[in-house]
Amino acid sequence: DALNTFSSNSYTEIFSILKVMRLFRLGRVVRSLHRFLESSFALLMLMLCFHLVVCHWFACAWYVIGRDDLKNGITYGWLSVLANKSGDQFQIFSTENGTEVTGGPTSGNMYVTALYFTMTCMTSIGFGNVAADTYYEKVFALIMMTISSLLYAAIFGHVTTIIHNMTLATAKYHETLNGVRDFMKLNEVPSILMEKVTDYIVSKWTNTKGVEQDK
Repeated sequence: DALNTFSSNSYTEIFSILKVMRLFRLGRVVRSLHRFLESSFALLMLMLCFHLVVCHWFACAWYVIGRDDLKNGITYGWLSVLANKSGDQFQIFSTENGTEVTGGPTSGNMYVTALYFTMTCMTSIGFGNVAADTYYEKVFALIMMTISSLLYAAIFGHVTTIIHNMTLATAKYHETLNGVRDFMKLNEVPSILMEKVTDYIVSKWTNTKGVEQDK
């Protein structure tokens, strides 16, 4: 097929082949991503970003529910409460295309409030100053808390493991050094020899970072 393409001078098919050649770069991208995820700090940042993205999705859904409640004439939802507190009231009127909602608090104020509510629920804090009052808000809050409880446990369980692994080498170093010191004190090793042994352990650990070269 490639020979026929070049013989017919079809530039469109040539460009199609060049696009297919890009697929060979996927292996290089996967290897780079794998090396990136091997870093504990990079994995920690990735999980934190994923948590923030989920909070953003829930905040957008929370805003849509509040907006739909206003269009349906429900005036005790979280957007109505926010409008009363900020003094920026919504204007609701009917048109040929349906109910329209204008005015109200600024977009930034509504987004921050929605994100604040979702993050307090997902982190199981829940101050209560932003609450679910309408039927659909309560249903969404129940679904969000069910999903976020599993997500919270999974993410922060991995975070605990990552932090533990980051400090594992240092803890092993101190455990080894303290064990050698206790052994030398128990066997009454001379202080000069104790200092030399201690300096050797510190120097070897500095060079190898706890990696056993014999294995």
